[in-house]
Amino acid sequence: MFPTLGHLINYLFGTHIIFPLPTYGFILVLAFTTGGIVLYYALKRKMRLGKVVQHPSKIQIQGPINYPDLLIGSLFYFIIAFKVIGIIVDYSIFEKDINAYIFSTQGSWLGGIIFAGIGFALSYIKAKKSYSPKAVYEEVSLWPHQITLNIVMIAAVAGIAGAKIFDILENIGDFVRDPMDQLFSSGGFTFYGGLIVGSLSVWYYAKKKNIEILQLLDAAAPAILAAYAVGRMACMMSGDGCWGIPNPAPKPEYLSFLPNWMWGYNFPHNVIKEGIKISGCHGDYCYMLKTPVFPTPFYESSLSLIFFLFVWFIQNKIKVPGTLFFIALTLNGTARFFVEKIRVNNVYHIGNANITQAQIISSLLIVIGIAGIIILKRLHKKGKIK
Repeated sequence: MFPTLGHLINYLFGTHIIFPLPTYGFILVLAFTTGGIVLYYALKRKMRLGKVVQHPSKIQIQGPINYPDLLIGSLFYFIIAFKVIGIIVDYSIFEKDINAYIFSTQGSWLGGIIFAGIGFALSYIKAKKSYSPKAVYEEVSLWPHQITLNIVMIAAVAGIAGAKIFDILENIGDFVRDPMDQLFSSGGFTFYGGLIVGSLSVWYYAKKKNIEILQLLDAAAPAILAAYAVGRMACMMSGDGCWGIPNPAPKPEYLSFLPNWMWGYNFPHNVIKEGIKISGCHGDYCYMLKTPVFPTPFYESSLSLIFFLFVWFIQNKIKVPGTLFFIALTLNGTARFFVEKIRVNNVYHIGNANITQAQIISSLLIVIGIAGIIILKRLHKKGKIK
């Protein structure tokens, strides 16, 4: 396992550097980046096929100097420089506990003030060049793929917030015992929470921009699956506890061609420091599980990659807009429902049934996915959608 990027770099290149940036967070950024790239090309493809249209937008080209905006920008420069320069100067403190340092008042005040001043001056000069007593706007027309970055940023911020909220709801006892640790830990995210909140936020933004919702959903389908495939590897590579149930059984003969870790893995050096101490290991991450478990993050990542490829290559054959998105929902929901059977998770007891939060949501996704496909097909036949 690679709890930090330093561990990964040292493993790949045989170095001995200390670089405490969490691998989980780094791969999470890669996941959103991957999703953004796929979404960009999916929307661009729809533009070429004439499936989407340009939408009008106003941009200010001249106007009074907005001093509150300049001050907010300067504050941003201050915070970044305050922490980045502080990390460089106090690296030995930073490497001991990255989360504690980032969310503390430690940093370089001098560096922050200098860069805030530089940022304010540069912004003022730029604003001065386009100054006029009254605001002057220009109408522009934008294609949906040209605002991909906006969509991804909205999905990222809302998605991370939703993922954290749903994780807290699922582990409310841990949150009550230590709310600050649960809020600011580098792990502890629920994918479906991120999907629900992120999707609703993007839907609201798209509606305001008059983007065709069904076409956007179809473009988002492969993007979500690709992002999920990458994001699940964050759990696998860091060992954040999202693993399967114990699997001490020997690997079946018919799976002999697969590496042993694909069948049962003890997640050495996991980021949550769970299990037994590793002999001869020194440092913060010296634990591994006593009994190998199913590496469920790897299974989910692999399935999502297969689903992404499937959805990407069938999109030309789908004639009813929106259908591709509901196909993706159904596939993801089905895979997650069955993976939950061998995954460690909090179980809710409803009557005689034992079910997890993810199984409840994945079951709903399956129902919504199938219902969505049927409804869209009927509406298409009636000519209500094209």
